[in-house]
Amino acid sequence: MSKIKNILPWSFRIIISFLFLLSAIAKLYPSPDMGIYLFEIKQLVPLGIDICYAPYFSRFLIATEVAIGIAILQPHFLKRFVVPVATLMLIVFSIHLTYTIFSAGNSGNCGCFGELIPMSPFQALVKNIIGIALLVYLYFNCSDREKGKNSFSLLSLLYIGITLLMFLLLPFCPCSCNSDSKEVIIKDDAIDLSHDSVIVSDSISKTDTIIKKPIDIKDLGPKKRRSKYRQHVRGIDEGKKILCFFSPGCGHCQDAVIEIGKLSKQRKDFPEVYIIFMDEEAEKIPQFIKKSGRKFSYKKMDIASFYGLMGTTKDTPGVVYLWNGNVRAFFDGPIESSKSAFTSKKLLKALDKKK
Repeated sequence: MSKIKNILPWSFRIIISFLFLLSAIAKLYPSPDMGIYLFEIKQLVPLGIDICYAPYFSRFLIATEVAIGIAILQPHFLKRFVVPVATLMLIVFSIHLTYTIFSAGNSGNCGCFGELIPMSPFQALVKNIIGIALLVYLYFNCSDREKGKNSFSLLSLLYIGITLLMFLLLPFCPCSCNSDSKEVIIKDDAIDLSHDSVIVSDSISKTDTIIKKPIDIKDLGPKKRRSKYRQHVRGIDEGKKILCFFSPGCGHCQDAVIEIGKLSKQRKDFPEVYIIFMDEEAEKIPQFIKKSGRKFSYKKMDIASFYGLMGTTKDTPGVVYLWNGNVRAFFDGPIESSKSAFTSKKLLKALDKKK
């Protein structure tokens, strides 16, 4: 019995350490720059944290998780400081998750493990409650450093060192540098001029040439509106259009563009297709376009502008069907985890629906 009593605290410490370290690492998936930005834009900004301060908050938060994950395995101030801080952190997150469940429901990814392990708010709440229970057990069944004095300076240096490392490894440009973040980086070398409608854009002269196909007067559609996309894609509010938000390295996005390519070949009346790419893994764009079987016109945007335009609550692949600037359908997210995910059947149903 005494042997089990000695083993349990260490087992729980290892489990808690693993959870905190996994939480920190997961927020940097699929790549550090992209992962941490997705965490900021999807989790921190909706909480009311200003986009200018979110990069600082995210790095301090991840540094805290790493520090707790390491500190829980050492003896200095374990009971008097480390365990209480870890418990308080989980309690605060649990209160937020409880509020989220009652106010917005149990849908979406809570962001606890970033994009690596999507978890609903309820799943995350259960995880936190289990973590709190383990920490409470540790508090009553472990002691601070038994021999010698506790060293608070050791813990301080640990946290400061990890925090500095986070800012060094994950540099970012302050808001003053991002004042023109909505500017679009235009990519025009893969545009096929034989396609039904093509935008040829010159990033230097800022001139645009639009080739339109005739509009059927009998089917003018709903009253024309000015969409938020018009500043980025000229002609997007004219007639029926398909606007896609893709990440070049996203497998689901590749599946979506293949399906859209097939539909554009099968239907003569298929709307013009425009793609806005996230500039993460931009070198994959030519191969991505090739998979579609069509050379759709496209642009690429930095991550901040990309999610700013698509929407911070949306996920790739994003497919928007517009008619005269009216958003008739917005499909987003992986088909395995999103009820609003894109499928050919859903898009065709939306296209065939009259005004």
